[in-house]
Amino acid sequence: MVDESSAIAYTLKSAQGINPMSDQFDPELFQTKLYLSPEKDELFETGPWPKPFVFNEDVVRVFDDMISRSVPLYREVLACAAHWARDYYQPGTKIIDIGCSTGTFLELLGRFLKQPATLVGIDNSQPMLEKARHKLEKVQQIHQVELICDRAENCSFEDSSVVIINYTLQFLPLQVRQKLLKSIYEGLNPGGLLFLSEKVKSACPQFQETITRHYEAFKAHNGYAKTEIERKKEALENVLVPLTEAQQIQMLQESGFSQIDSPIKLHNFISLVALK
Repeated sequence: MVDESSAIAYTLKSAQGINPMSDQFDPELFQTKLYLSPEKDELFETGPWPKPFVFNEDVVRVFDDMISRSVPLYREVLACAAHWARDYYQPGTKIIDIGCSTGTFLELLGRFLKQPATLVGIDNSQPMLEKARHKLEKVQQIHQVELICDRAENCSFEDSSVVIINYTLQFLPLQVRQKLLKSIYEGLNPGGLLFLSEKVKSACPQFQETITRHYEAFKAHNGYAKTEIERKKEALENVLVPLTEAQQIQMLQESGFSQIDSPIKLHNFISLVALK
């Protein structure tokens, strides 16, 4: 975790000669620490706990710890997304993070993006955006930052070259997901990129049972008690509705994307990239 006193100094390397489609690998991006708030997630240790699960102020307070201990390869996924964003960013366009929560991804990207950009964060939780605003104070010395409190389906994605949507689509009604993906596709500039991370389920019941056991072991290894795991699973029922990988790809294809690949997958979480 990184506290305010140890936040990395922001310097902008010269963008002269930088190819926005560069395939240069930056190992520092994968080694750096994320800017995470220190409050520990203990929401499901004792009652009452949020049921059904909602992104209230209690969840916002511990969200950074919750997601970093609950999502396999969380740091690596954000670093991977930042790498792809740098490669496909078109100067003068927008990079949009849907469901930006506390701004962790935008803060990371802002540190490593080699040229000034317009970074847009969308979230329907004002408390989340207040945390994001605080995290992004130094990023704003380099980049233009816009934080929008609204539902993603109400927003425009025009003049964007990169759209990130990590662990957000899974909370939306199915009909809204398709509509949103179509809107993203239409708003992206030609050659623009969508980076999508989601919780998924297996089409094979036996595999799903195995994956669930592995995932719960992962959470236990990260300090969650069995009762906490069960309580949160119960709270998320019918709130977080995962699809299969094939269903995710089908939705992307039906939205207009034809070039689709998966750079990361572990347990029941996957990241997909789709090109317009």
